[in-house]
Amino acid sequence: MITLNGTLRQSGEMTIKEKPLLKVWVEHTSPRDNGTDDLKIEELFLPRDESKNLPEKGQEIAIVVRPYPSGRGVAFQAIRVVPQGRVLPPLPR
Repeated sequence: MITLNGTLRQSGEMTIKEKPLLKVWVEHTSPRDNGTDDLKIEELFLPRDESKNLPEKGQEIAIVVRPYPSGRGVAFQAIRVVPQGRVLPPLPR
């Protein structure tokens, strides 16, 4: 698990297969071997109850994610939002 730090661009509630979810778009930078960092926007799905930990649009956000390979890149599965100003305990293994 890693923490993805970025800026919250948009969020909304939705339902997929009768499961309520929170969809968020997070803008972040990805380092390169040479040159400037790449700007990326990740679309992530969280449990709906995580909405209480979301900051306002345009504010900094930290999300615990699980990275996995996707083609030539890396994709992320969102686990939970890190509440602002708090340090989370380690996740159980």
